[in-house]
Amino acid sequence: MVCASLAGVTADHRDASWIGRRTADLRRARGRTLADLAAEVGLSVTQLSRIETGARQPSVGTLLEIAHAFGIPLSELVAEPRHEPYHLVRAGERRTSVTASGTVASLSGGYPGVQAVHLTLDAAAEAPEARHDGEEWVYVLSGSVSARIGADELVLSVGDAIHFPSHTTHSLRNFATDAADLLIVVSQTLR
Repeated sequence: MVCASLAGVTADHRDASWIGRRTADLRRARGRTLADLAAEVGLSVTQLSRIETGARQPSVGTLLEIAHAFGIPLSELVAEPRHEPYHLVRAGERRTSVTASGTVASLSGGYPGVQAVHLTLDAAAEAPEARHDGEEWVYVLSGSVSARIGADELVLSVGDAIHFPSHTTHSLRNFATDAADLLIVVSQTLR
């Protein structure tokens, strides 16, 4: 469901603040307060306000929680609205956003249930801890990363994949000197 007030919002890969503006528009369209949404997604009012104004870049986990709170797929929150019966992302036409987790390109469409993103995690970078409903699958396309799932820490290299319930606190860390590219697929239980 795309709100009429979002019709004029367009993504610009050089300016990730449009995600915050979209979050604010969705929140207002649903009659929700900053305090209400912040409490639901586990943020302070100040943190959510900074996301909405573009002063703070949210992590992928935070974006998932915000999308879940609105009952929409992640791709609807971070991608331009689509009206086709399918969603096609051509390699040269990906829209990217710089987040606290790294550079993210949404690969999936507005269909509920499963979301796929390509995450580039810079050298020596760490994605913030996340925890959200559903399941998560991570596949290493290039580089190597450390995946912390609950109390376990695992090293993943090219071709390795891990699948886990995403209600478990988890994070990714790139300990290498080169960027790591990851394919992340998340299933969501929509309210």
